[in-house]
Amino acid sequence: MKIHFYKRICFLLATTLFIGCSDFLEEQPISTIGVDEFYKDQTQAEIALSGIYSKLADDRVYGQALSIIMSSGTDEGYYNRRYNENWTVGLYRHTSQDNYIKNLWAALYDVINLSNTFLEKLDPAAFEEDQYNALLAEARFLRAHAYQLLVDWWEEVPMPLTPTLDQSSNNLPVSSLEELYAQIIKDYTYASMHLPAATDPSYVPGRANKYAAHGLMARAYLKMATYPMKDVTKYELAKKHCDTIIQSGVHGLSASQSIVVNDGSDDKIVVTEDGYRKHFLNYIQNSYDVHESLFEISFRYLRESGIDTHGRLGTLNGVPFNLGGGDDGYPGAFAMYNTTPLLRNSYIANHDSIRKMWNLAEMTYSGSGNASAVTNTLARGYAPGKYRRWEPSNYEDLFTDPEPGTVEAYVVLEDNPSPNRNFSTVNFPVLRYADVLLMYAEADNAIHSGPTATAIQYLDEVRNRAGLFPINVAKPSAVAGQQAFFEELVDERFRELCFEALRKHDLIRWELLGEKLMDLNASIEGSPEFSNTNEDHKSYLRAGQFFNPSKHLSLPYPLQEVNLNQQLEQKNNW
Repeated sequence: MKIHFYKRICFLLATTLFIGCSDFLEEQPISTIGVDEFYKDQTQAEIALSGIYSKLADDRVYGQALSIIMSSGTDEGYYNRRYNENWTVGLYRHTSQDNYIKNLWAALYDVINLSNTFLEKLDPAAFEEDQYNALLAEARFLRAHAYQLLVDWWEEVPMPLTPTLDQSSNNLPVSSLEELYAQIIKDYTYASMHLPAATDPSYVPGRANKYAAHGLMARAYLKMATYPMKDVTKYELAKKHCDTIIQSGVHGLSASQSIVVNDGSDDKIVVTEDGYRKHFLNYIQNSYDVHESLFEISFRYLRESGIDTHGRLGTLNGVPFNLGGGDDGYPGAFAMYNTTPLLRNSYIANHDSIRKMWNLAEMTYSGSGNASAVTNTLARGYAPGKYRRWEPSNYEDLFTDPEPGTVEAYVVLEDNPSPNRNFSTVNFPVLRYADVLLMYAEADNAIHSGPTATAIQYLDEVRNRAGLFPINVAKPSAVAGQQAFFEELVDERFRELCFEALRKHDLIRWELLGEKLMDLNASIEGSPEFSNTNEDHKSYLRAGQFFNPSKHLSLPYPLQEVNLNQQLEQKNNW
């Protein structure tokens, strides 16, 4: 208790010391008292880094806005509240005054400003050389990731590399994409050289590591190779960094495992737990699977540092749970986010039952205590299951009604005996090994103008973990040429990585977002359950109806930034 209290007080002090411009707009720093006396030992450095991580776990970023709300509006999911346009970015109804846009920008520049301060003020004389370099590497990793997210969402942005101290520091022009990516790669490269691997005894699960830096560099190079830069020479570099991870042997896919269950009798029951389900249970239960998870936003790490940060994974985008009303102690889920007929059909067409059962839970729990199946793909309860907070104790209950006055049993999956109604402690996957395999396959396919044996092998590793036959057996046409294999990778990323805040940016860099939204609306209107007089059903079409490719491939600059930064001009059409 004393340690946690000490860390909490120090973090509050550190926040006051470090944030010179909390949303890149303040006219003067909040405080600089003692800033030069800080960063003098490992404890102070850890406190400062915790503060930077907390910004990424904020509601404005991975807590809910970036991970759920702003990433909606693709072929994997849509906002399901009619007469309500609160999820403006996912509905393509946002303006330059939008709060989601303003807040994400502010939070990412908070990460950058805190990282810049850390890099400038950390005292090299207080640390051994390797220790000092590792601390710098962690701050540079976090700065690179913040810039990577800014470029994903806005493209060209200002690039401060020193602390923001006053209003004049805010008057920066945007840097070019080439300049921004050069800095992102430079920071990730330093991180890859000086951070520990996840298998290193000094590694703290939930924090940045060597191969996460390689993986996020690969993601950056793939983006550079596609829209808007279209620098195809970067495919080779993307492949190189994926190969570095693969050949290291440090990371791999979570395999299936056998679990012994005692049912109360003398007999023991052996149950096979598939690797896909088990891997996501680890995020839900804050049990770090560093073999497959290269980098995740860790709420447990932050809580252990004395920072009370909670996300919304599994609440806004989780399997509906209505028992308990507004009380805590229940794994509440509002299911404001539907998954789509397109995703469901993609699993069915490929006999992909393992991932379908996990990612599309197709169930709900009522306020009266009834767990029931959801088979209507246009029902509000047809929600993602990837970050589910609960499951029925007996899946047969989904198909039977309970006796009057009884409540069907359920299991809380979170590692929390009394869950919060509105907030979850589910960790968010930023980079997984499956993504590394699929990025390698995509880059290799582009380099060789068709799939090589290695690219097919890595796709099959992802498919095999899902219980599927090799692609050249299940679908020989998919390996018939470059375009066919690319289209298969587009669909495989859809099935494997859905609801991980990757789909929108994948579709943008492939120049497929508009096409996939048209496909989505066609699938909704073609669904047997669709009614053109049902207001819910009509509301599901909004993202496809409002999407405008001349405006919506990147975000406008926040209006207040344009007003304050004399060198920032608003984009065309905004």
